[in-house]
Amino acid sequence: MAAAGIVAAVSLALCSCTAGFLSYITEERQGNVFVIFVNNAPARAAFTFGSYDSLDRNPPGAVALQQLRVEANSSAAQVTLPCRRDIAVATAALIKRAIDTDADRNLQNFDADAFGETVHFSTAPVASDSASLPTAGESNGRNMRLGVDFTCGDTLIFTFEEDPDAPGGFRIDFEVIPDVEPDDDDR
Repeated sequence: MAAAGIVAAVSLALCSCTAGFLSYITEERQGNVFVIFVNNAPARAAFTFGSYDSLDRNPPGAVALQQLRVEANSSAAQVTLPCRRDIAVATAALIKRAIDTDADRNLQNFDADAFGETVHFSTAPVASDSASLPTAGESNGRNMRLGVDFTCGDTLIFTFEEDPDAPGGFRIDFEVIPDVEPDDDDR
């Protein structure tokens, strides 16, 4: 009788979930994700990004944290991140997780000016103290979710664009190149 009650409760809970959330919590997390940043903007982009599992809260799970500066009208080399539930570029949740897990303190060559909830766009000289500050503007961050926006093995492309209609004058576009290798269970 108790087992039937548990099954009924789980079924009811699952029925109230959205398909996106079910994909997010059930998609396999194994391997890596590949990330490319393209800066089509007329200013350098400076930002913090990484992968983490937002559902790992008590204690907060680890974050694979990195920072980049991508010069105007250029792109960065592909970056490999461990596949986790969230791939974030300059979001409040990413920054909070980094602080909660001391990932920011453990990051080699940490750039405090690029550590924030927005992507900074700077036209200051590369070697200046303002090189990572938003002298030209900023953009809101982006968070992409496993099973909803990407799967493990995919390549995620974040493109920075100047946009006078966006808050801060810039935006981040996103596209995914799906992994074409068959999964082990598909063979």
